[in-house]
Amino acid sequence: MKLSLSLLLLAAATFAAEPAKPAAKAAAKPAASKAAPTPEQLAAAARVQAMQEMVNAARRFPAATPEAKAFFDQLRAQRAAAADPEARAALDQALAMDPAVAVRLPLGEAPVKAVELPAGTTSETKLAELERQLDLGQPPRALSAAELVPLAAGEDFAAAHRAARLLRRVDPAAAAPVLWQRLAKLTSREQVQLTEDELLRLPVKFAGTGAPAAPTGSSAAKAAFLRVSAVRASVALSKEALLPLLKSTTANELNEAAWEAVPRVFARTDRPALEAAAKDLLEAAAKAREAKTEPGRLYPKAKAALDALR
Repeated sequence: MKLSLSLLLLAAATFAAEPAKPAAKAAAKPAASKAAPTPEQLAAAARVQAMQEMVNAARRFPAATPEAKAFFDQLRAQRAAAADPEARAALDQALAMDPAVAVRLPLGEAPVKAVELPAGTTSETKLAELERQLDLGQPPRALSAAELVPLAAGEDFAAAHRAARLLRRVDPAAAAPVLWQRLAKLTSREQVQLTEDELLRLPVKFAGTGAPAAPTGSSAAKAAFLRVSAVRASVALSKEALLPLLKSTTANELNEAAWEAVPRVFARTDRPALEAAAKDLLEAAAKAREAKTEPGRLYPKAKAALDALR
C-alpha cells in the first residue's frame, strides 16, 4: 500500500526522457493519421496519471487504522518537501481524505449569517417577500390576509392568482370564497385550470366555503365546479342542478364532468331517474352495439357512473 508520489513522478519523468525507439517499417499509413504525441505530452499524461493513482490510493482508507496513519504521514512528509505547486495541490487533495482528520468546511466554522432583505415597497415586491417568508417557514409579516383579499380580486390575472395562492397558504377560510368568485368570472380554460388547482389544494373542510349552489359561469368554469364537487363532499351540489346536464348525448368537458359527479350526489335508488335522464345516450349506445360499432365517447363515463352508485 506504500505509494510515493515522488517515485511515481520520477517514473513519469524517466519515461518521458527515454528516446523513442525506431518502429519497424509497416505498410503505408493513411494520410489522415494522427501525429504521435510529443515527449512533453507523454510526460504530462504520466504525471497526471501518477497524481490520480495517489488520490485513488488515499480513498482506500475509510477508517483510521495504523496502516492509514503510516500512509498519510508519508504523504505529509512529501507535502512538506514538495516545491512544485501541482504536486502540492495533488497531495492536499489526497490528505483531505485522511479519516483521522475531522472534515473542515471551506467556509470555516463560523455560522452563516442571515442577512435580512429589504422590505417590499410595492404590491409585487410584498407578494415576493411574503412568498419567501412562507417558503422559509417564517411568520407571514409582509402582507396580512385582509391585504391579500383585494389583491386577489385584481384585474391582472397573474398578480391576482399569485395573491390568491398566497392567501390560501395564509388563511384558507378567507381564500375559498375569493377563489370561487374568481372561477365564476373566468373564461380561459388555462386560467380556470389554475384556479381549480388552488381550490383542490384547500383543506377539505374549507373547500365548500363560499361555493355557489349550482354551476355558474362559462362551460369551463361549470366543468371545474363539477370536478371539484365530485371529490369534495363539503361542496354542495343538488340533484336538481345536475340532472339537466345528464340529458345531452354530446361528449364535452361539461357533460363528462357532470357524469363524474354522479356517484357523489346520487344513490342506487336514483338509478331509474338517471337512466330516464340519459335515455337518448343509452339508446344510442344500444344501437351502436347492434351495428357492432363503438358507442359515443360519453357512454363509458355514464356507464361507469351508474355502476358506481351505492
